[in-house]
Formats: sequence, C-alpha cells, structure tokens
Amino acid sequence: MVMKPLSILLSMVYTPLVLAFLGDTKFGIWAIVLNIVSWINYFDIGIGNGLRNKLTESIALGKEEESRRYVSTAYVGTAGISFVFCVLITLIWNLFRLSTFFKLDVPDENTNLIIFFSVLFVCVNFVLSLSKTSAYAIQQPGIISVASVVGQALQIAAVLIISALFHESMLAIAVVYGFVSLTDSTLVYFLVTKKRKYLRPKAVLFNRDYLKPLLTLGAGFFALQISTLVLNTTDNLLISNLYGSAEVTPYSLVYKVFYMLVQIHGIIILPMWSAYTEAAARKDIVWIRKTMKRVNQITLVFSACAVIGIFLFEPFAAIWLHKKLVYGNRLIMIVAIYMIVQMVANNYSSFLCGVGHIKVSTVIAIISAVLNIPLSILFAQNCGMHLSGIILGSLSVMMMSFLVLPVVSYRWLAKKEVEWRESE
Repeated sequence: MVMKPLSILLSMVYTPLVLAFLGDTKFGIWAIVLNIVSWINYFDIGIGNGLRNKLTESIALGKEEESRRYVSTAYVGTAGISFVFCVLITLIWNLFRLSTFFKLDVPDENTNLIIFFSVLFVCVNFVLSLSKTSAYAIQQPGIISVASVVGQALQIAAVLIISALFHESMLAIAVVYGFVSLTDSTLVYFLVTKKRKYLRPKAVLFNRDYLKPLLTLGAGFFALQISTLVLNTTDNLLISNLYGSAEVTPYSLVYKVFYMLVQIHGIIILPMWSAYTEAAARKDIVWIRKTMKRVNQITLVFSACAVIGIFLFEPFAAIWLHKKLVYGNRLIMIVAIYMIVQMVANNYSSFLCGVGHIKVSTVIAIISAVLNIPLSILFAQNCGMHLSGIILGSLSVMMMSFLVLPVVSYRWLAKKEVEWRESE
C-alpha cells in the first residue's frame, strides 16, 4: 500500500519537470508521441489477456509444465507481432509523412527519429511486459508496484541530468523514457521468475496448440483493447489536428491528474481479474458477491475524490506546475465525470473478463470504437464545445459500459448461482 501514494507523488514531481524542460508546445507533442507508440501495446491480438486467464487456471491446478508452455508460446507470439509492428509503423509514418499531418513538426527536432526510437523501445518492452501478466496471474501485483516506483524514480533522476545537458530535447526525453521502461519490465521479470522457473520462457517450447486457446480466448479481449485504444489515445491526436499541438498541453494535464484516480483504482481492481477467475473455478459465489460489493464501495470513495477535484484542480495545478494555464471549468467537470464512469465500468469489465463472459463487452467495445471519434468531432466543432467536446464524445460512449455491464454481471451471477447449486 505504501507504493501507491509514493507512485502518485513521483508522478506529480515528474510532470512539471518535463513540462519545464520541453515547454508547452513540445510537451503537447511529446504527449501525442506517447499516445501513438502506446498503440502497439494494444495489438497483441489479446494474447496477453488470454495468457493471464490460462496461466491463472494452470497455476491453480498445479500444472507447471503447461504454464511454462503457455508462457513460452505467448512470448514467441508477441515477439513476432512486435517485430511486424515496429517495421510497419516506422514505414507508414515516414511514407505518409504523418508528422506533418498531425502538426508535430518543429524546426529544431527530427520528429521521425523520435518516433523511430520510441517505437523501437515500446516494441521491445511490449514483449518484456508479459512478465507483468505473469505477476497478475500469480496474484502478486505488488511486484509491479515496486518496479513502477523504481522506474519513476529513475525517470526523475534522468530528467534532472538531461536538463543540465540539453535544452528542450524531445529526443533525449524519448531515449530516457524508453530505457527506463525497459528497466521497469526487466525488474518485474526477474522478481517474478526468480523462484518460479516455470515462468521463464524458452523459444523451443513454443507450441501452436497452446497458441490457439490464447488467441480464441483473446479475440474478445482484443476487441476490448481496441476500444480502450480509441478512447484513451485518440483525443490528443484530434486536438492536435483540429486546434494545434499547443492545445494538447492543458487537456493532457487535466486528463493526467484525474486519470491518476483511475490508475490507483486500477491497481486495486486489476488483481481481482485473476481472483475472479480462481473463484469461478471454485464456484465460490459468496466470495464473488462480497468482493464486488467491496469494490463498489471503494469506487464510491474514489468518485467522491473526483468530485472534490473539480473544485481544487485549478489552484492545485497552478502550484504544481508553477504556472497558470487556461483549462475551463466545463472541461475539468466533464473529465472528472468521465473518470467516475470509467471506474464503475472497469469494476464490471474486470469481473466479466475474469470469468470469461465478454460477449456483451465485446459488442459494446466495437460500437464505442466506431462512434467515439465522430461524436468527439461533433461536440467539439459542430456544437462549439472545443476541448470539452472531445472528452464528451468519450464520455458518451463510455456510458454504454456504465449502464449495461452491471446488468450483465449480476445476471451472470444469478444464472451461475442456480447452476452451481444444482450441481452440488
């Protein structure tokens, strides 16, 4: 529990350091670059989430050899996907001159080179981060928290060093960010596999028969990942294209502060995914109901914090960043509501993913991905809501999950309760 507040504190220190180093315009561009390269993490075709469920099941049943084969197959499959995406994104970015399209060009920086290094680091980390999936499968999320805090501390130290050597260099930030991300994932790998050799991948253990269940289970998860990609990473691109990269900075800062609540909330509920998988295997309906109630109570506390944050954000941001930016009360309020809705939806999405009942979630994800960008543009431009309209589009589609997933979850529970009672 100590790691969570420490992680928040380090994150709050890191952001103003980078903003001061890069300046408003380059900070906005760097936020967009991070969004773009983060896309890679969503394109494992669901292998990572499929591995999480299968690994949890095999570990619970004591099948270490099966666990090793699942892990090895997932690593090899993800490595292949990672290589393809590294080549494709680099080629497409340069061929279609996307730096110019997204208005990311600046006179003293080679944006294409920054994208290349960022993509390269993310692709390597894409494979290494499967160690975090293993950590969740063995229900040891604390390992990830420790590694994350170490990585954040290294990020801050690195930014302080490059600030003395360079001036407004996005390339330096990109290289530092990439190296530290690799350090983070490598640390998790060693901590997870030190006493669990069966979680160490070996290429010779790759087996297509083990890849199929990962992909079959992961197909629905992949649709969910694409929806998350559209909701969480396209806003900055839209803003840059419609209003210029400088406008990304205030939006991304409001989003970042309130998203911290979602991140902390996520640290709490992410282990529940594997716990729900194990409980469903044990047919422990009582534990599931009690846990869901407890998680909802926790979410209520986080929601109250978001509401309080609406009134405190601007004075807090002025002190935090050592400068005043124009945000707008409407933007702050809609972002706060969006985060509350997202946390509630995440509660039930985590449960449904854990028990493998994701058909409805998948349909909602596809609809959300299709509607998000058109709605954001409609509210932003046609309704004259500017930045507030961008996040309102995301909020509108997130409401589907907020309203539907609780109903689906409790119906599943009611059905299984009857089935499990009759099978006894």
